[in-house]
Amino acid sequence: MDHAIGSYNSEKVSIIHRMEPMTKVVSSLLIVISVAVVKDINMAAAALLFAGLMIIISRLPIGFVLKRIWSPFLFIVIFAAALLLSTGADGSEILWSIGFIDITEAGAAEAGLILIRATAAILVLTVLLATTRFDDIVKVLYDLKMPIFLLQILIFAYRYIFVFSEELENMKNSMAAKGFRPNLSLRMFSSISNMLGMLLIKSFERGDEVYKSMVAKGYTGKPAILTENNMKALDYICMSAVFVTAVLIHVPALINNGILNLIFS
Repeated sequence: MDHAIGSYNSEKVSIIHRMEPMTKVVSSLLIVISVAVVKDINMAAAALLFAGLMIIISRLPIGFVLKRIWSPFLFIVIFAAALLLSTGADGSEILWSIGFIDITEAGAAEAGLILIRATAAILVLTVLLATTRFDDIVKVLYDLKMPIFLLQILIFAYRYIFVFSEELENMKNSMAAKGFRPNLSLRMFSSISNMLGMLLIKSFERGDEVYKSMVAKGYTGKPAILTENNMKALDYICMSAVFVTAVLIHVPALINNGILNLIFS
């Protein structure tokens, strides 16, 4: 099993691969936060194009990217579809009517905005995870003063998700060897419940053993950081450019709200 999330090729195959982890993490967070709160669908579309450009510059294969984003994208599509059918029922222009379901202009706009924003954020994070080692990301988050308990949750989740995934796969193979076949029956649901219960118990026991082992070895709750940042002038220029871009996508909304006129008047 491949024990890595998102990484593609340890060689530094693109300019994004060669950037310092601090630059990539900070830039990605700036873009994701900015895109998450943007209200203008045109600016959200521009952010999506920017994310697509990052995919091209990072030289990630399309198949690799699609494989990594399909599951979160499916969740986003379901959420956007629910929003499409439930938003703007009062006073909004109806675009389509399918039986008792009305699809309104406000609902379509809101669903489209959510879909574009979330897709752009996923693509940006995909580039980050695919071009940066996980331990480098952890180091950057530690340097950015991320709360230690959250950082520990992230580290252990990454470390043991593969262990429990393999454990689950072994349990499924064992059940298949004993003649278990999926079907819509109470016996099937009972078997799956028992399997998940066993996995939960094993997870608890494994966590307790790991905790005792780490305490015995002197673990204090703070990750050991053995490397240092090597930021160059180009890294600061890139972060500054990303910061300006993240701010600029909000300018149209600020103009429409009259905030800029109020500031400069």
